[in-house]
Amino acid sequence: MAGRVLAVVDGTATGVHRRALAAAGLAQRLVSEAGLAADVVVVGFPGHPSGRWQRAWRSEASSPQGLAGELAGIVNGDEYLAVIGGDTPFGRELCARLAVRLGAPVVAPVLSLRLQGGKLRVVRPAQYGAATATLEVARPPLVAIAHADMMRATASDAASGLEFESLRAIGPGEPVEVLGEEQLSPFEMDVTEADVVVAGGRGVGEGGFAMLSELAALLGGSVGATRVAVDLGWAPYPRQVGLTGKTVSPRLYVACGISGAIHHAMGMRESGFVVAINNDPQAPIFKIAHAAIVGDVRDIVPSVIKELSRRTNVSPVAAVLAGALG
Repeated sequence: MAGRVLAVVDGTATGVHRRALAAAGLAQRLVSEAGLAADVVVVGFPGHPSGRWQRAWRSEASSPQGLAGELAGIVNGDEYLAVIGGDTPFGRELCARLAVRLGAPVVAPVLSLRLQGGKLRVVRPAQYGAATATLEVARPPLVAIAHADMMRATASDAASGLEFESLRAIGPGEPVEVLGEEQLSPFEMDVTEADVVVAGGRGVGEGGFAMLSELAALLGGSVGATRVAVDLGWAPYPRQVGLTGKTVSPRLYVACGISGAIHHAMGMRESGFVVAINNDPQAPIFKIAHAAIVGDVRDIVPSVIKELSRRTNVSPVAAVLAGALG
């Protein structure tokens, strides 16, 4: 029976993609529970995810196209039970291409993997996150995309003793030539991919999302919204964060005029640093916030925008937002 698991973790020269760490975390959890062996492929960044890895490869591939061919050569056979990628643009495309090459099933997003009775069982969200579904894999290997909530691994120094083999991308070269890049506006950027999310609720008021967009642009982030704000027509549905919307895990989450109801909190609880602005000192959002600011969001946000724009004599509030980004 197959007894190995392969995690593929991608990033850039500046570091690992935060959502890609979920692949490493999911792999380590499975091997610790089932007594399997774990291998890792590190793509595009220095260092590697923490954990116990038996074999490790490093690739500088800029596109999933060629790398999928090389990985298929490694995984093809009866040695691997599963290949796990991160919920990133690179990871999703790589897993799709790899699944086609292997003729393997692909499941996304995956909350947990369990080995029971010699069969691999996959748990994934169902009914918009209100329930879970358990699937059984008839024939390995499985190609899985880890849910961002499985982010339990951390990035480690490359010099920690793990020896890497070089992994080259094979197959056709880049299918397109990059002619240029441009920054997306806060209302164009996918809220699930942003490192910074500035979200608004009922307390923002009609027309208040314009100032949230301005703040998000200064912080290099995206705009999110509660279900109430979406229902009122203040923000489109793709911006909705929560149980019936999207799950986000940015480095910085700024909750503006949001009470913090449980169905919203479930969609942003994995955020690295939460700043809450609300005029109600008893608002539930303050129980999960790292920094609480009591006051009218329509007074505080314009002030923060002004001071962040100047970048001089920054107020404590603006310093919190800037400092949360490191």
